Amino acid sequence: MPEPGRALMHARFRVPSDLRYTDLFHLVLNQMALEVQIPEERLDWVTLSLREALNNAVLHGNKKDPSKFLEVEMEATEEEFIIRVWDEGPGFNQKALGDPRDPENLFRPNGRGIFLIRQLMDHVEFLHDEAGHFGLEMRVTLSKQDNQEAMHE
Repeated sequence: MPEPGRALMHARFRVPSDLRYTDLFHLVLNQMALEVQIPEERLDWVTLSLREALNNAVLHGNKKDPSKFLEVEMEATEEEFIIRVWDEGPGFNQKALGDPRDPENLFRPNGRGIFLIRQLMDHVEFLHDEAGHFGLEMRVTLSKQDNQEAMHE
């Protein structure tokens, strides 16, 4: 049995900044989800969060620049499933994002994706690496009860 916290699976991809790679990441996500038995109702949330993170990285982080790259990392431990999406943008002040449900923000084009990700995932963190890249880390807790229920369905 692997030690707690040690990765059971780990995948990392570096692709040009283009939304056409979204389907590739969803295929990898779906395969890894089968292996670690993410419950189906949670998988829909994880899939939507990944799509929003990829859209933000391409459209806002890399400004649709095809010469820039995305890095997507997926990791599974016995306790959780982790996704990191990195772009080459400088990042942004996440505290400046308002609640998209507030009347003054209803017609603003930004902020809904991050709001959804925060609602659907168990833990969300914004990251910066040594090279100055901006990243978003999303985590889903894999409870033993969820895994046992998934195995018996």
